[in-house]
Amino acid sequence: MTGTASTTDTTTTPDTDATGAGTAAGTATTSQNAVACSDQTQAAAIITAATMPDTPLTDTELAQARRYMGYPAMGNADSGMQSWRFFRVYGFNEWRLGHLSPAECAQARAFVAQCQMLESAVMAAGSNLDTDRAAVWTRNRTEVTDRFTLYTRWRVQLCNFMGVPPGPGLRAVGEIII
Repeated sequence: MTGTASTTDTTTTPDTDATGAGTAAGTATTSQNAVACSDQTQAAAIITAATMPDTPLTDTELAQARRYMGYPAMGNADSGMQSWRFFRVYGFNEWRLGHLSPAECAQARAFVAQCQMLESAVMAAGSNLDTDRAAVWTRNRTEVTDRFTLYTRWRVQLCNFMGVPPGPGLRAVGEIII
């Protein structure tokens, strides 16, 4: 059977939540079939608000959203010089994150999921930096930069959706917004 892919023992079992609905964190068991794995990975890469739950964001998702938007960790203390309450934009961002409509929660969750995927791709691209050429494969010298630019663009899109300026961790060094 040269030239054909075997598709034996391929099953997909979605995880279910309390309502019995499937979640995006399904598991796939594949035996001797790299093609099916590639197709499943590409299908899982399609992230839209329609595929996301519209429940309020969890504390973990809120922390990720803040980080992707370029804002520092908020901590759990209500006082101190670094508290978000001393900075109008930080407080506005927190208010927005805490008062999203169900449809907006799904959209914000889709942005966070997309940012997670793109961040992972940037990190994975670093594994090719030590090889310039292997047989017919040649490294794309701008891959990391291109992936990081795309990742940054999605982070800014999340800020735009939330209606807040990018945080200090997302702005260029020395750039000050007044």
